[in-house]
Amino acid sequence: MSAPRVRFLSRAALAPGAVLFAILFAYALLETGRDALFLARLGAQQLAIAYVAMAGCALVAVAVVRRARLRDPRRMLIAFLVVGAIGTAALAATVAGSRPVVFALYLWTGFVATLVVPSFWTAIDRSVKIGEAKRAFGAIGAGGVAGSLCGSALASALGRLVAARYLVTAAALGFGVALVVAIALMPKNGVPEPVVRRPRAEALSRRSRRYVRLLLAVGVASTVVLTLGDLTFKRVIANRFAAGDLASAFGAIYTALNAISLAVQLLVTPRLLERWGVAATLVILPVIMIATALGFALTGATIAVIALKLGDGGLRYSVHRVGCEVLYLPLPAAIRNGWKVIADALGQRGGQALAATIALGLGAFDATSRELALVTAIGGAVWLASIAIVRRGYVAQFRDMLQAGEIRRDAEVPPLDASAYAMLTHSLASDDEVEVRAALDLLARHERIPESVLLDPRPSVVRHALELFDGDMPARAVRVLAQLHHHDDPHVRAAALAAATRDGRRVSLFAARDDPAPEVRAVALVRLAALGHRDADPGLAALIAGTTAERIALADAIGYAPSPRLHEALHALLATGEADVQRRALHVLSRAPVTAELGHVVGLLADPRLREDARRVFVAAGQRGLDVLTAALDDPATPPVVRRHLPRSISPFGSERAAAALAARLVREPDRRIAYKLLRALGRMRADQPHLALDPEPLREYLRHEVREAARYAVLRDDFAAARERPSRSRTLIGELLLEKHRASVEHVFRALGILFPEAGLRSAHDALTSSDPARHAAAREIVESIAPADIRGALLAVMDGGADRREQLGALAPGPYRDHEALLAALLADASESLRCVVAYHVAERHLVALRGDLARLRPPDGSPLLIDAFDQAIARLDA
Repeated sequence: MSAPRVRFLSRAALAPGAVLFAILFAYALLETGRDALFLARLGAQQLAIAYVAMAGCALVAVAVVRRARLRDPRRMLIAFLVVGAIGTAALAATVAGSRPVVFALYLWTGFVATLVVPSFWTAIDRSVKIGEAKRAFGAIGAGGVAGSLCGSALASALGRLVAARYLVTAAALGFGVALVVAIALMPKNGVPEPVVRRPRAEALSRRSRRYVRLLLAVGVASTVVLTLGDLTFKRVIANRFAAGDLASAFGAIYTALNAISLAVQLLVTPRLLERWGVAATLVILPVIMIATALGFALTGATIAVIALKLGDGGLRYSVHRVGCEVLYLPLPAAIRNGWKVIADALGQRGGQALAATIALGLGAFDATSRELALVTAIGGAVWLASIAIVRRGYVAQFRDMLQAGEIRRDAEVPPLDASAYAMLTHSLASDDEVEVRAALDLLARHERIPESVLLDPRPSVVRHALELFDGDMPARAVRVLAQLHHHDDPHVRAAALAAATRDGRRVSLFAARDDPAPEVRAVALVRLAALGHRDADPGLAALIAGTTAERIALADAIGYAPSPRLHEALHALLATGEADVQRRALHVLSRAPVTAELGHVVGLLADPRLREDARRVFVAAGQRGLDVLTAALDDPATPPVVRRHLPRSISPFGSERAAAALAARLVREPDRRIAYKLLRALGRMRADQPHLALDPEPLREYLRHEVREAARYAVLRDDFAAARERPSRSRTLIGELLLEKHRASVEHVFRALGILFPEAGLRSAHDALTSSDPARHAAAREIVESIAPADIRGALLAVMDGGADRREQLGALAPGPYRDHEALLAALLADASESLRCVVAYHVAERHLVALRGDLARLRPPDGSPLLIDAFDQAIARLDA
């Protein structure tokens, strides 16, 4: 085994495998003790009733999971292990006393299994990449099977020495050990999900929920069959052994079954998944169950029912369990975390309840074990049919995930098995071009694009396929490619020429540069320039100086094979001012950012038509792009129309360095509009990554500043409203502006608090604060009081509460006291808000307050906006008149 392979196993499989070993070791002890106590004291005829009761417990378990709403599956698993250890210990102390407690023990075992094992796999789903899952899940599952094997072996040995009730005590200790192992070894970090476009996220969620319902149907069908088979097996065993020998008998049987399961898990499961795929692998267990159940129904031979249990015990927790876990991988994390445990619980316990109902119905007619086995075989046929439906949904879910998200070259998808390849190939004939392109993207990642797609009648599909062929093309594809050089669509001819020259084949580029279509001509000239032919330069210059269509053709041609030799041509296209041309050039730079002069791209952020394309260039450039954006944000010479869009351009980097740059700028930013943009950008990063490391000190400093601003505007408004002046439009407008500034500062405070405490739900608290509902206002106040830093808490609460004594409460944070109303207006003329200063200047002129003429002249901004300068000049002129 290679060193990378060893590292992979140690990271992705060994630690989780040890946790599952400990869990199933404890569960095997509990299950053996439970079965022995139940059959000895209550009898096999009560099993069906127990299964129905366990279904009710499953509903309780589902309610527990939904009420818990733990977003962290690891924490959920640890919590359930704590409950399992405590509950099992309590039952161990009382199970010797009465038969009802034995029945309760049976229900408790099902309750624990419903919560703990699915929670474990949900946590593992978040920590293993899709491409690694088939290998990792096999190794992890082997750890679980080994735990069951060791637990059953120990139970068999203990069953010969002590009473069965002591196995429950041992299980309680085992769950305690499993809890310690889980805390120490369960992975803490998740795998990033593919980025999902917001407009399609809800559609993806709906399709994912439908897929979960399919998985639930498979779970119910499989559990019905396995439960009926288990009932048949236990009836036979109960008739063959004395009550005192049941514990050791079950321990020995389960040990043998787990040994077989371990061998299958280690030697067979990974190979089956890699070679046959998930759907074909899942067929194995139902086929075995059908064959053995039919064999027992027809012959009544004990060996047949033993073979049935061998198939169940050998494959259920190896091939079948791993295959079922892989089926959940295409689901988005939000759906998987919220529904997987619920679907497992309902599928397993609901299936058991349905099987028990069937068994009770058969018992009412005195059905024999052979008749029960016949019903088991019929259920197996239904199980097979449900697998066939899910097989289509499995690949379709991956396709939906890619269609809803950004198709990224580095996103991981599982190896395509034969059924998945057939499904994707069939999708190429779809009338929906979006579906066809998504299928091509998936096939391209495995270099399995069929050459027949190059004969598709839709030019856009052919062009997309040609762009996806990378490196050496198959010989059959090359023959088809030769036909495309004479295609009616010039775009297809251009794409075919680009594909033909990509891997070094000799094609007549000199002839193609005289093609009447600019698309073909541009590809030939670009390829010649990339190969170092200087005589291609005049042709490139002619395309740049030509029509818009020729410039678009040149940008597309460079996009087929970006080269550093062509960066001057790209930047010449960016300088044209034509949005369509610039957008194509930016698309090329986002694919080959090494050729981009990013300083020239910054200015394009001011154009709403190009803004998102420019942002993709910076993100593609990585750290270099972040450095350029940060420098532009800190450069006072950057035009304001560009600076306003820099915070949003920095936030997609999602790194600690990007967050630090935004936070550091926040405390130095004089423009409140840009400060608001910085807050929004940081808030978006925090919402996407709640655990993103962030230095809190700049935000605390900004909080202190904004609380002072909120207090200042609150007091200014109160003092201005208290002045005895006759009503006027300017007076009303000043009051409204002061209220707006006060509310804006409070909103900034809440946004900053939301960045520091993303889990507090401060957006709803801010909405409640601005509402007229006193109950909601009081709730918002409690939230703020509980999380606001101590040095601003009192002032912020005073700002929120208002009241007659606010001026006294705010103390040193607020301005004043002012000697008179003119002094208050002078303070307003010096405010940072240009809109407020303009209206106050008009108000001074309207009131003809000559005493403020000197303040107007002194505070007239030499470098302010033309509107502000004009307002001061007009006010001075009216006072002088």
